Amino acid sequence: MRNICKWIGLLSIAVTFILPLAFFVEQISLAAMKQALLIATLVWFGTSVFWIGRKAPEQPHGDPIL
Repeated sequence: MRNICKWIGLLSIAVTFILPLAFFVEQISLAAMKQALLIATLVWFGTSVFWIGRKAPEQPHGDPIL
């Protein structure tokens, strides 16, 4: 659950960077960009509460980075 929320949250942050660029190159309208940015922001805040600020489970053996 935690990893799924993390990936969905990171994807929504990526969308918030991509949408203004799409508007700049006139691929989407202003209204569509605003609506999609609102949705992406709500998704980010909805998923981030499940994984930001929590400690990763300790692994007794193996590489601590993985």
